[in-house]
This record gives sequence, structure tokens and C-alpha cells, in this order.
Amino acid sequence: MGARPAPGTAAPPAARPPRLAGERGERIARGRDALVTAALAAVAAVAIGSVRAPAAELEQRVKETSDIYVLPPPDEVVTLSLGYRSALADLLWSHVLVSQGLHTLERRRFENLTLLLDAINALDPTFRDPYLFADALITFQTDTTPREEVVKAREIMERGVRSRPLDAELWLVLGQFVAFIAPAGYLTDPAEKAQWRLDGARMLQRAAELGGGDANISWQAIGGAGILGRAGEREAQIRFLQRTLAVTDDEELKKNLREQLDRLLGDRAAEVYRRRLDSFGEIWRRDLPFVSKTAMLVLGPPRDVAYCAGGAHADEPRCAATWRAWAERMDRGEPTASGAGAAGAAP
Repeated sequence: MGARPAPGTAAPPAARPPRLAGERGERIARGRDALVTAALAAVAAVAIGSVRAPAAELEQRVKETSDIYVLPPPDEVVTLSLGYRSALADLLWSHVLVSQGLHTLERRRFENLTLLLDAINALDPTFRDPYLFADALITFQTDTTPREEVVKAREIMERGVRSRPLDAELWLVLGQFVAFIAPAGYLTDPAEKAQWRLDGARMLQRAAELGGGDANISWQAIGGAGILGRAGEREAQIRFLQRTLAVTDDEELKKNLREQLDRLLGDRAAEVYRRRLDSFGEIWRRDLPFVSKTAMLVLGPPRDVAYCAGGAHADEPRCAATWRAWAERMDRGEPTASGAGAAGAAP
């Protein structure tokens, strides 16, 4: 039997179970970790607060004033792409757009812009967007755009119409820049301004020819005809209007062009030209009414092989092999019926 405690004395406390002691230790450890974390956060906040103000002041005083171009020449960038030319062109183009915005925000010129556009053009010559926005990107700067960059913008856009010669919108933006924007806002020499306006008018003429199916392009392009007229290029102005009239399907634009031609050609010449257009329309409706005007112009005039055999009727419009020859014979005063009748006899 064990010894009993003496009367009047308390029994010793029972030993704490091991599990309860472990839980108490874990709580103490978690509390200690929380205190350490809070202390570190407080120290970090104090450290950040002590350096933030000087760093902000330094950032306000130190400004980036120039760009460093790290890419090699365009031909070597093509080699550097390892065959992923379009992918690298897309990457550089996205960099151009983001950097343009940042430079505008910082109110400084994007000095590497034209170099990057040259690299993009070399990587993907048919990539349309860099040509389409080149003039806006180069001239939309926080500082005065020097003449060299205006010429460079034209060079890049002309590179675009060489790579995409049938793109009417590229011809339109190029013509508008060369004919209106650059002479009005960036060029100073009067002779150079006049030459640029003439060059731009011819580019707008090409845009009007290619954009016959898009009335918006044609409406914007016909401003070039006025430039040619003011420069004394009356024949070029007339050709501009005639070619635009020949390809457009917009009735309101047709009416506008006819009125301008009537004023320029005079009654007799205007009547000859209207007769030619009406004859062409009649041939088109009778021969191939289901094709577009462009397709009809590509196919050429219909011919009655039996009627034209032997050369006796070789000078008549209905025996012409091309629309140019047909128009020349119509303008010489051949009867309208002979031109229109060819449609009925065409296969």
C-alpha cells in the first residue's frame, strides 16, 4: 500500500497528459511566428517609408531622354528571325504601338520608330498595318517633325504600295499624305510643295481607279483632280475624272463626276464622252449583265467573228479587240448602233 498524505496537506497535482502539453507548445510557436511576421512587416514598412520619398524625388528629377536601338540592320534582322519572320514582325509592331503611347505620355520623340518600321517591312513586306499607319505614327510626335522624317514616311508608304500594288486604301492614304498633309503642315519650300501635291494627285488617281467598288475611297480620292486642275494639268484632271467615272458604281458620285467633266470638256466633247459611256453600258447589259463592271472591263469588248473577218470592218468599234481601241473608234464618231449592236451578236 502507498503512503497517504498527512492530514491537512493537499494532494500533489496529477501529471499533465503528453497530448495537451504538445498542443500548448504549438500555440506558443504559432504566436511567436505571428509576432516575428508582424515585426518584420513593421520593419519593412518603416524601411520602405524611409526610402520611398527620396526615390520618388529622384525619379522626378531623372528622365529618359533618348532611345538605344539594339537591333541589327533590317537584312540581318531577317536572318535573326530564324524563319519566323511574320511572328517577329508582329512582336516588333506591338512594341512600336506600346512604345509610341509611352513616348507620347512622356512627351518625347520616338527616335527609333523609323528604324523599327524598316525592320518590320523587311521581315514581312506584305504586312499592311505598318504602311497604313506610318504617316500618323511618324508625324504624331510631341516635337516638330523634321523634313527628313516626313520624307521617310513617304518612302515607307511608297514601299507599301510597291508590295501591295492593288490595295486601294494604301494608295489613298499615301496620296492624301503626299498631296495634302505634308505640304500643308511640314514642308516649307514652295516648289517642293507644288511637286508633292502633283505626285499626291496622281496617287489619288490610282486609288480612285482601284477603289471603284468602294464609293468611300472614290469620294475621298477625287480631291486629287482639283489639285491637277489648279496646277494647270487639265488633261490629267480630265483623265482622272474619266477613269474614276469608268469604274465607280455609285450613282451620286457618277452624277458629280459627269458635272465636272461637262464643265471641263465643253458641250461637244462631253456629249461624245457620254455617248461612249452609254454605249458601254448598253453592251454590258446585253452581253454579260451578271458580271461586275470590273470583270467586263477585264474581259474586253465582244466581237462578232464572222462580221469582223476579212478586215473590211476592222476600223469599226464592234470589231475592236480592246476597250481602248473601241473607245478611240467611238470618239472618232462611228455610229452608236455599231458599238451597241456588237453586244447582241456576241457569243
